[in-house]
Amino acid sequence: MENEERKYRRVKCDHCGKIFVAPYQDDCICRNCNLFSINLFRFKYGNNFSFNEVEVKNLKSSSKNIKGGEKKKISKIPKNLYFYGIVSKERIPIFYNDKKWKYILELTNNLDYISTSTLSGTLDKMLIFLGNEDNVEQKKIIARFFEKNGIIHILIGNFSDKESDWIFNKVSMFFNDILQRGGIDIEKLAKIEKREISIKMNLFLNNLEEAVELKVKFEKPNFNYIDNWLRLHYFGLSSESVGVISLLLDKENILQFGEQTHFEPDSEKSVSRLVEEIIDFGESALTAKIEAILASILANMKGYPRWISIKSGFQKYYFLSIKKLENQFYLYCITEGNIEKLDSLESFLYMHLKDGVSNKFTSSLDIFNEMKDKIRNIMEIFPERKFY
Repeated sequence: MENEERKYRRVKCDHCGKIFVAPYQDDCICRNCNLFSINLFRFKYGNNFSFNEVEVKNLKSSSKNIKGGEKKKISKIPKNLYFYGIVSKERIPIFYNDKKWKYILELTNNLDYISTSTLSGTLDKMLIFLGNEDNVEQKKIIARFFEKNGIIHILIGNFSDKESDWIFNKVSMFFNDILQRGGIDIEKLAKIEKREISIKMNLFLNNLEEAVELKVKFEKPNFNYIDNWLRLHYFGLSSESVGVISLLLDKENILQFGEQTHFEPDSEKSVSRLVEEIIDFGESALTAKIEAILASILANMKGYPRWISIKSGFQKYYFLSIKKLENQFYLYCITEGNIEKLDSLESFLYMHLKDGVSNKFTSSLDIFNEMKDKIRNIMEIFPERKFY
């Protein structure tokens, strides 16, 4: 009965006084004064978001007419927010505010799989280089990830850690409210429910621009470190998605590949042979996963991910880093510790790789196999493979 009465309830525009009657427009723009009506928004979508004076002013200006009598879309993306997406850990796409970034949802699931299954941690951040790959002044943005109740939120934009946490908190509360009020089951998400989520989420995101203090800080990643070193577990080299070097140095099985595979003890096999098999498997698995991620990003984005952080404990991190070298070669590493030591590590590796990457790859692996053996032997003298 209450729903029936609500269907025919009248709502007054808070600007011109015009009375809204069903069916109510989804964009909450008054067709009489062309301004965004807070009263209608609250009537349709609930009262769990409070508007301040700055936000109201922004909403008024964003809904004024432009030439040709067309209206600006109320769902415009804030200038510092490149992308916001939501996907379930079961790979169900739920929301994205920009179609050209839609592939980030699938990429997030792949990164989450590596984070949890390979590195036993939680997906945290990704630094992305945008723009011309040969341009030193590439644009840098950070993607951040937040997981709650099997749902992963993705935020890409120029926000600090503190600002991102605030945004994730507000948006996740609003999203959960949408699900509860609408009785929406993510595992049985219908098209009409996805559209309803999209409309409400875009309206909500539009109001975050003036609500958060915007800062851009990329001189150093926003991490607090316990460690003053960076330990190398794995490194690979590829050329146009073809792996030419793959070297897993994790003899201590810190990455626990032995537990992730089905290697059975065999009396005919020595322990050293079993370790070799585990390492061979780990190299192949890591190479395939990393190259798939890199190929996906290079195909969809004018740029590439510089590093991806996986939180393994309190102020403890693993990193998957990618560095573009000359002649379409990419160097990628899996490390642990303090990312500020990455330049030192990459400089060391490049010193031993430069002869191989100085020319385009011609399908011969001889020189790369020699470099792989040389680096493996050199790393034996590094205590615990740590760079300071």
